[in-house]
Amino acid sequence: MAFITHCWSDGRRAEGRARALLRGVCQLWLALCLVVGAGLARADAAVEMHNLRVQRVDGQIVLSVQWQFELPTALEDALQKGVALYFVTEADISRERWYFYDKRIAHVERHLRLAYLPLTQRWRLNIASQPFSIGGAGVSLAQTFDTLADALAAVRRLSQWPLVAASEIDADARHNLDLRFRLDLTQLPRPLQIGLSAQADWNLSVSRVQRLQVDSR
Repeated sequence: MAFITHCWSDGRRAEGRARALLRGVCQLWLALCLVVGAGLARADAAVEMHNLRVQRVDGQIVLSVQWQFELPTALEDALQKGVALYFVTEADISRERWYFYDKRIAHVERHLRLAYLPLTQRWRLNIASQPFSIGGAGVSLAQTFDTLADALAAVRRLSQWPLVAASEIDADARHNLDLRFRLDLTQLPRPLQIGLSAQADWNLSVSRVQRLQVDSR
């Protein structure tokens, strides 16, 4: 009887270990699927940069560019529900130095606030040089549009944006341009910021670093 009981106990333990191993494999597979899925969810929505041009105009170095992107449905729904969207363009110009770190000679920002006006059924676009959350609305320019398509066309287009005085550019040195555009989640109300960075629809962004080449025409 003792021998039978011992064999039965060994069999139960072996079966328990097999079940535990199978459960661990299943948990590992589920975790892997969640990680892959989360990685896909965090992928930035597509934004392309077109027609980038840097010129010298009236003693200033100015930049023109076209952002190409489609507004995801989730963002359009948020606008219709009264949530304003914020877009920011940032540009840095640095001068290369062989003996030290590159010297930044200019940093400029352009902030856009896009909102729907339900009473008039129009769209308002405010433009400022600093975040609206720290008072940019007080010094902003405002435009209104009849349709969302017209308002987005203005968001996507940047024409002759002043970067730096032309006198700051040394003709004998090499300069680099670091240009960035993104949907700025930090200016949204704090309760809305939670979790949005992990959603692909809310990750509109693009950046490029290249040598500064000023068009002489």
